[in-house]
Amino acid sequence: MSRYGSGVDERNWDAWATIFDDPISTDFSGIDPSFAPATIARADHVAGTRAVLSEFDATHHMITNIDVTLSGDTASARAAMRAEHWLGGLRGSARYTMFGVYENEFRRGATGWLITHLSLRVVRDEGNLDVWAKAIRRAGSGA
Repeated sequence: MSRYGSGVDERNWDAWATIFDDPISTDFSGIDPSFAPATIARADHVAGTRAVLSEFDATHHMITNIDVTLSGDTASARAAMRAEHWLGGLRGSARYTMFGVYENEFRRGATGWLITHLSLRVVRDEGNLDVWAKAIRRAGSGA
């Protein structure tokens, strides 16, 4: 799970892609109810995440209190998270922070553990939500 945060924050998208199974099941309805759970190709998940998060000036994902349950070649993990997002050029604060819980599932692959299911539930946020909205708009416009 630490490679999840470091891959995003370092913008090392090739390495980040290697932590996911293909396809991957995602559930981000805990961020926004309009984000329906989905099963998508790894490349599509990486490309979509890259498009939005690359628009930020910087991000910092902290993943802590990791509780892992192993069962042979599968595992589940629950972890607390805090994700900081910075983007200049806005009125007010340039920072938006999410606090939440990851509840992920894994399988042991030939090269190590792969995330098969990625779920994030945000329990609190603070800062300027326009930071997130602007990054999404910029990613959609190709700007």
